[in-house]
Amino acid sequence: MSKFHPLPIADVRHETRDAIAVTFDVPPALTDAFRFTQGQHLTLRAKIDGEELRRSYSICSAVHDRDLRIAIKRAPGGVFSTWANETLKAGHTIDVMPPMGHFNTPLAAANRRRYLAFDAGSGITPLLSIIKTTLHVEPQSEFTLFYGNRASSAVIFREDLADLKDRYLERFNLVYVMSREQQDIELFNGRITREKCDQYFRLWVRPDEFDVAFICGPDGMMRAVAESLEAHGMPKANIKIVRALSRIQGWMADLEADDRNMARKLARAQQDKKQLLLWNDLPKQKKPEREPETAPKLELVASAAE
Repeated sequence: MSKFHPLPIADVRHETRDAIAVTFDVPPALTDAFRFTQGQHLTLRAKIDGEELRRSYSICSAVHDRDLRIAIKRAPGGVFSTWANETLKAGHTIDVMPPMGHFNTPLAAANRRRYLAFDAGSGITPLLSIIKTTLHVEPQSEFTLFYGNRASSAVIFREDLADLKDRYLERFNLVYVMSREQQDIELFNGRITREKCDQYFRLWVRPDEFDVAFICGPDGMMRAVAESLEAHGMPKANIKIVRALSRIQGWMADLEADDRNMARKLARAQQDKKQLLLWNDLPKQKKPEREPETAPKLELVASAAE
């Protein structure tokens, strides 16, 4: 069973105003435990304002990079992401669970494939790992990425993507879609919607000519892209979708809150049960005329909790 390990932070780099890239310094003894496959994620644990919180973030480094790096984008109202962006520094240590996840497809040097990907915002994180690793491992394969953002200033890993484009000029096609920044080609302005995808697949790329498609981003966008891909000839089995980690984090936070609430209820129930037993042990002549107001209710709570 996976467990947390304290990992030193080697570097923290600001990618945008509200996103950081965190590189870990994995000790030699944990090299095997933290060996990863492109598209996987890490779960981090920290105590913030007295509460233990856990959040999952995708690995953005390629398998051959020999680095373990993630991106953390500050989410509105996000306790963990805000704390991480404001607090984490090189030299700090944080608890990390070994890599998990299956958002990938097997690679082989002999493959000659065409890959297609759609993402928005921080959805680029697992895809950067997938694209870099795939282009390195499969020298005859190609990758086309549609990357949605508000504006160029919000593009995470802009320099990394530019480097990839320069290195794999003939094999990596990068298309930016901006919702709040005007671009020369109208087709690439606005959000990535079902209507937009239908236009892309009629005028720009043909899904039936691609072997695999990866989609990462908000639920609405992922559904729209997947539906359009299928409508234009791509088999459903060839479409890889990763549910936004923020949604998983929400479920985790809810479970953690439920666990804390249940623990508090159990503690109160046990205490109230003791008080109830003490009250029942009192001689009748020493008992007050009225029973404690909470006694019947708390007895039920105690029974339910047990």
